[in-house]
Amino acid sequence: MTTTSPSSLAPSRRSTVVLLSIIGAAVAAYVAIWLVGLDLAVRPPLPARIQADDVTGMISLVSDLTARLAALGTLGVLSGVVGFTPRGTDHTISDRARRLLPWAGRLGQVWFAASLLNTFANPAYVNGVPIGTTMRPQAWWTFIWASPSGLAWLASALVAAAVVAAVYTSRHWASFLIGLVAGVIALAFVGVTGNVTVGYNHDWATDAMVAIAFTAIPLMTAALGAWLVGTPASAMRYQRLVLPLLLVTAGGHAVVAWQQMSGQPLTSTPYGLWTIAIFVVLGLFAVSWLVRQFVGGRTAGSIGRDVVLAIAYLACLTAENHIPTPRFLEPQSIMVNYLGYEVTVGPTIERLVTLGRPNTLWVAVVVFAIGAYLVGVLRARKLGRHWPVLRTVAWIATWLLTLFLAVTGLWEYSTVTYSWHMVVHMTVNMLVPVLGVLGAPLALVREASAPGEHHVSLGDALDSLEDHRLWQFLTSAPVAWLAYVGSLFAVYFTPAFSWLMKYHWAHQLMLIAFMMVGYFFFTIIIGADRTGKQLPHLLKLALVISIMPFHAVFAVGILQSQSLIGAEFYETISVPWLPDHAALMADQSIAGQASWFLGEIPLFVVIAALAAQWFRQDDKEAHEIDEAVDSGADDSFDAYNDMLAELGRRDEKRAREATLKRFES
Repeated sequence: MTTTSPSSLAPSRRSTVVLLSIIGAAVAAYVAIWLVGLDLAVRPPLPARIQADDVTGMISLVSDLTARLAALGTLGVLSGVVGFTPRGTDHTISDRARRLLPWAGRLGQVWFAASLLNTFANPAYVNGVPIGTTMRPQAWWTFIWASPSGLAWLASALVAAAVVAAVYTSRHWASFLIGLVAGVIALAFVGVTGNVTVGYNHDWATDAMVAIAFTAIPLMTAALGAWLVGTPASAMRYQRLVLPLLLVTAGGHAVVAWQQMSGQPLTSTPYGLWTIAIFVVLGLFAVSWLVRQFVGGRTAGSIGRDVVLAIAYLACLTAENHIPTPRFLEPQSIMVNYLGYEVTVGPTIERLVTLGRPNTLWVAVVVFAIGAYLVGVLRARKLGRHWPVLRTVAWIATWLLTLFLAVTGLWEYSTVTYSWHMVVHMTVNMLVPVLGVLGAPLALVREASAPGEHHVSLGDALDSLEDHRLWQFLTSAPVAWLAYVGSLFAVYFTPAFSWLMKYHWAHQLMLIAFMMVGYFFFTIIIGADRTGKQLPHLLKLALVISIMPFHAVFAVGILQSQSLIGAEFYETISVPWLPDHAALMADQSIAGQASWFLGEIPLFVVIAALAAQWFRQDDKEAHEIDEAVDSGADDSFDAYNDMLAELGRRDEKRAREATLKRFES
């Protein structure tokens, strides 16, 4: 077991100066938020918009900040557990991590309570009604469904409750990795449903907020986790994370500020001033990193100042989330309100295959996926491990295809017409995952990982994740099959489709979901990653064949539908080249044909790949048997021949005895 000094286990034993600084930063954050509430109370409401009362606004501000700070504390502890402490041999957490966990349980309860309060306060503030209105049982869900930010806080509350349950019931290392990732996703949901959803170019601002969430939150929680663990190794590992995460965070905020300020100077509005404060905080993060890097003091205590800066950063985010931006005053069409841009010219072959309005989130994902994979290949070779070139080719082809979909007119027109929407989404659901699983990214993680002495390596983390029952359940063949078949029907044949299409973040979520369910399903069928229990090839073939009728039924359902799928969305945006219901129905018919073609053709490719793998596996097994027989390691063949010889001798003996009996008679 890992031994540790008590001074490195609990915040109460930390340096008095650092602790007082953290407490002082938290108090200052609440004072700043209180001042923001007082300022908002005396400002006139936006034109044609009802403003919430002072009490509702203050409750929304305080509960927002409380939820963010408690989430920082909870996820910071989990970050310390999974990122900066070693793991037990049986996939359990270490003694050091066990002593940190009670803090996650306590702070997680505060996170849950504050997030739950936000499900009432935030929709009330956004819609300009008293909080008592949203607290009525019959009104609560109506406001939640009408306010995506309220839905995001509900997701935050559910994740917080799940984390608290895991803290008190589990000691499996992967439980806390799953909780950490889920927490980051929940806070990202809160971020993308805020002010960034408003106005022209809000699609790019929303994508930038996703980048901010997946870099800033890990940065802040890693700072707290490294500080809590308090070892030189944790400080060194945190130091390596800071610069890349900080640069992406700053770049994301620059995009958000550009979009939200609508051409006005930052100093001209309260929102702009808080944006300046964010950049000041990020600049101080950079200074802190530089001091550790070049001056010295790479100790856990020096990371305490980063924790203080994290609290200041969250206060700035809370203020920004409640202050109207200049973009709110800009007029916008319905299409801009939903999409962030306008598409007024019909599609042509040239517009579809040349550069259009890019999906910046997917461009960033492509760059990261290819870059990380190539780094992994180089690291594997550095460790003396061979990596097949064809796998690298398959992985790069996966993301080049995704890049083509993301930067050409295909993405732009997929957001306004159902036909091109289905072309893009069926490609993401079918062809992209097929190529991706052949790249075997999980196998590369193992090949590129070396055991960590003071922390869990990526390969060890993957082993622990695959040992976890929740992961085994979610990636099992029945669940993967149901998700793959059912996701299309659940999205396109329910009111969910129109609702999801209204929000850029929701459309991105659809793409991610379709890609992930496709990846998990095809990993079971033809994946080079050998994870979990392997199915016989015959059963794999049966699974592929079994989904074909459902894809056909889905496509036929679109073709024969007498009602317009996504009618609320498509009739509202009213693109010029589809002016009436008949034109929209004709476009829907094309979508059904595209779904049928793009749903069936890739499956034949999968069957061909599966057959090739099956043949290679049988050939390999036969070759191994022959080698074993030739070397004498396997005597089953000799035993079989001996058995046949013995049977032959028995038959000869019986024949002789029968012949003698005939002569005697």
